[in-house]
Amino acid sequence: MEYLIDGYNVIKYSEMFSARTLELQRDKLIDFILKYNPQGNNKITIVFDCRSSNPYEPDGYTTTTIKGIKTIFSEGQKSADDVIVDYVENSQKPYNITVVTNDKGIFRRIGGKGAKKMPVSEFIFNRAKEQIKPNNIIRVKQKDDFSAISKELSDLWLKEEKQPEKETKKKKNNDTEFDITAELSDLWLKEEK
Repeated sequence: MEYLIDGYNVIKYSEMFSARTLELQRDKLIDFILKYNPQGNNKITIVFDCRSSNPYEPDGYTTTTIKGIKTIFSEGQKSADDVIVDYVENSQKPYNITVVTNDKGIFRRIGGKGAKKMPVSEFIFNRAKEQIKPNNIIRVKQKDDFSAISKELSDLWLKEEKQPEKETKKKKNNDTEFDITAELSDLWLKEEK
């Protein structure tokens, strides 16, 4: 079995691979694989984009080894996605390849080729969970993380509830107003725990 990793797709999935440069991000991914061995005893190949804006550069890829892990960088106008699909198509035994990515386009393109598909979360969490110490936290990047805003709003609303009794009595006398502050803040506080 061989695990074929969509490198930057995995890197973008979790904050644990965040770094100032792409080189440092790649190193963090490789170090994670070396430390936690999420592929088990199986062979692993990581594919990265290395697009060039030069239209005359030949399309293809370069294979190298970084810290003992086979690494492929796409060249020219060829993307890492193209390299992954070509790799599967040109394999003598594509059913022995597991492609790790969240890219649905890649999954569609390799659909009938026989390779297995694995989402990034399964590769990182399920494969490595037995080896990850409890105090190591893997945080998933989320596009819309409103937990800080929810906490801030909750604190503001709770502060408003502690206002002097005059204002509270005034609100209770007006039947047309409905205050859902307590209900919302309780819901948000429950979600954060």
